[in-house]
Amino acid sequence: MATTHPTENATGSGSNPIRLRALLAAFLMCVPVVYMVDNAHESTIFSMMVPPISGLLFMVMLNAPLRRFLPRFQFSQADLIVIFGIVSVAAVVAGEWTTLWHGNLYNIPFHAKWSDTYKNIFTKNMPDSMVVKDMASVRDIEGGGKGWVYVLTKIPLFLPKVAVWGGLSMSLCFAMLCINSIMRGAWCERERLSFPLIQLPVSMSEGGGSGGMWKSKAMWIAFVVMFSIDILNGLNYLYPNLPSIPVKTLFQIDTALKDPPLSNIGDFRISIFPFMAAIGFFMPSDLLLSFVVFFLLRKLTHVVLASNGIPQSTFSGTGLLPGAPYFDEQTWGATLALFLGALWVSREYLKDVWKAIRKGSPSEDGGVSHRWAFVGLIISMLVVIWYGGYYGELSAPFMTLYVSLFMILSIVLARVRAQLGPPTHEFAYLGVNSFMYRFFGNKWVTDKQGSFLSMAFMFMNRMVRNHPGTIQLEAMKMASNEKLNQKRLFVSIAVACVVGYFLANWFLQVWVYRTGNIEWTDASAYFENIGKDRHGTDVIGIVMTILGFAIVMVLDLIRFRFPGFPLHPAGYWLSMNYGVDYYWFGLLLALIIKNFVQRYYGLKGYDKLRAVALGILLGEYAAETIWIAMALITKQSTYTISFNDRTLGMQ
Repeated sequence: MATTHPTENATGSGSNPIRLRALLAAFLMCVPVVYMVDNAHESTIFSMMVPPISGLLFMVMLNAPLRRFLPRFQFSQADLIVIFGIVSVAAVVAGEWTTLWHGNLYNIPFHAKWSDTYKNIFTKNMPDSMVVKDMASVRDIEGGGKGWVYVLTKIPLFLPKVAVWGGLSMSLCFAMLCINSIMRGAWCERERLSFPLIQLPVSMSEGGGSGGMWKSKAMWIAFVVMFSIDILNGLNYLYPNLPSIPVKTLFQIDTALKDPPLSNIGDFRISIFPFMAAIGFFMPSDLLLSFVVFFLLRKLTHVVLASNGIPQSTFSGTGLLPGAPYFDEQTWGATLALFLGALWVSREYLKDVWKAIRKGSPSEDGGVSHRWAFVGLIISMLVVIWYGGYYGELSAPFMTLYVSLFMILSIVLARVRAQLGPPTHEFAYLGVNSFMYRFFGNKWVTDKQGSFLSMAFMFMNRMVRNHPGTIQLEAMKMASNEKLNQKRLFVSIAVACVVGYFLANWFLQVWVYRTGNIEWTDASAYFENIGKDRHGTDVIGIVMTILGFAIVMVLDLIRFRFPGFPLHPAGYWLSMNYGVDYYWFGLLLALIIKNFVQRYYGLKGYDKLRAVALGILLGEYAAETIWIAMALITKQSTYTISFNDRTLGMQ
């Protein structure tokens, strides 16, 4: 149950103010959390990142003695929600959103020594205001060994370029924030989306950290068991003679399939990943089933095509140069269909929004008015369009469609996550580039345009595991539950995006100079694929996009006519690209257990299962926090609950 601090009196439209102490604590907490994000990437590649939960756990622990000895200074549930929301936004901006382009800032001189693309293309065509081209100015990265004091001397070199990149990155973040502000009334109130991924932080924050979750015996049993397993596995990682209890990958099926066509099945494993399976307990059963069914159909497709002489692997149909079976194109078709479905469901709300925009009516919940959010969205999109035209010589119509498609993908991702709460939304290599090259070809792309599309826009095309729009919406939902002032939250989220961005760049640059690591980037691969496959409109790609669109529309129609139909179109959308491959079996277990408990033990049994899920999540995230801290302190690799391992000596 939401708690309100005695001093929080209603202001404007019945909303509670955001207290200064919460804002101060939130932005102070951004520093260690962003540091964790940028030095422990392995713990941030799933929907619910570890570092923000670590920060919230710290605040809950800090609140316990305050509540007992200094009750006037304790943080309320609303305070903790504000802190977690702001920290989460900063963390997601600091994640892959920033790290995917950061290497492009300085690595051109290094890669130019062996790559003709960097030497002859990127050096010539990327703007000097965005990248470093002079080897003499960054040669001191080699060998590493420099501390943060030394990096301070490099600020005059990097800060202007970081600011230029920031104009592009922050414009997109602000555009998403404006969309979320416009749609929060529909998604948070009218449609009452369930927001499964806020279950843990909300439960942790309840009663200022003394709510029902902390009093649940089932939660504590699950916590102790899971925490003990992860600590034991972590000790086994450091001292292999100690025993371990495997909870990640149990068996790699594809390694046992030696002969074609089965050997073409790609990454196919039996894995649990308990925290992902635990998230499955909060997801709708039809989505869990759809995840598994469409994933297995994708694997079957690989085998069928291989048996007909079309080589297949994990990324066949996706990747930088997708082909048969055109999973990228199917995913884009599904995206457009889900977007139209979202518009249809919200049509009455959108009519009200348009009236409010025309009349300039104030927001009902005291938030930013729809008119100003709409103006902010248009201005932000125009800034991104200007970047493409000014720096990349891309036409205004091209850039308008390009930015609009990215916003459509962002809207669908935010809504699906709010409605269904998938453990990941990886979409490896899915981006606007693949859509544009299929529909309009790439024969017309000049070196200047290709450079900008491949390097400057790579963070819009490589991954969407860390996507700011999704976290912004969840922060708004949690604040809505507490009846917090949405206008102040809007401003706080905008500031958190900027804080997360600049903190991330600082910590990444310190990491680079300390380790001497020249960060990985796919920019050259994106550009080189244009040259390898110069083509016009890809008719087959367009047909497969239409197929993906049609599949979602048919599934929606069937579900409308037969509400109990078990296959959800979002399961098809999420499973077509790599990402569910390593935890599908855990979701299958979650589906079986959840349905068994609901059938034989009813609502009371599900309440116990929910407590167990919270205990598993808290146990895994608490253990991961310890192993992250140890890695950062010792600068050595440690155990992780993640799919990826930590890089030895690179913390």
